[in-house]
Amino acid sequence: MPRIGAERRAGRRAEILAAAEACFARLGFHRATMRDVIDEAGLSAGCVYTHFPSKRAIVEAIAAERHVREAEAIAAAGGAGGDPVEALRALAHRFLAELSTRRGLEERRLAAQTWTEALLDADVRRIVRAGVEQPLAALAALVRRAQAEGRLSPALDADALARAMVALFHGFVLQKLWDPRVAEAPYRAALDAILDALTRVAPARVRTPAARARGART
Repeated sequence: MPRIGAERRAGRRAEILAAAEACFARLGFHRATMRDVIDEAGLSAGCVYTHFPSKRAIVEAIAAERHVREAEAIAAAGGAGGDPVEALRALAHRFLAELSTRRGLEERRLAAQTWTEALLDADVRRIVRAGVEQPLAALAALVRRAQAEGRLSPALDADALARAMVALFHGFVLQKLWDPRVAEAPYRAALDAILDALTRVAPARVRTPAARARGART
């Protein structure tokens, strides 16, 4: 019985978050109220407030779930033994592909609203920064792996390149939100060209540390 209760609670929580996302996307973060979320969810006020005591708590939960998904995607792409440059490429393609879906655009619309709010609210700024810092660290780690394998120039600042990659994505998010007609494919091709220009060695020519050691002994 406790497990069934936990599953039902998780389902209710997901319903509320989905309703809140719809409200924030339609009305904007400031205009949407807890009453709007309650009506959108079709639940009682008591039920909604049991899960989330405020609109701020809902925003934090939405951001936290998105951050977890993004961290999982980055971790999966950068798994041990994979090509770090291709991992960076795959991540760029994945995040751009999300913008071609309605849900992906709604999530990014809410994210853009929190970016603006973060300029004025220290608590929201903390949430936004926490959501960016983890992907930045993971991307920088991929860059350092690529540098260690001779794929990217060691002269590049790994942290700065990671920030540039995030900035390229955030910039396209804003352009896509301003004009949904902007196509992902040409932008994806441009990002591929940038990554290709930065790459020093083609994957087929990369030698593993073990292979280099064998070569040194011959």
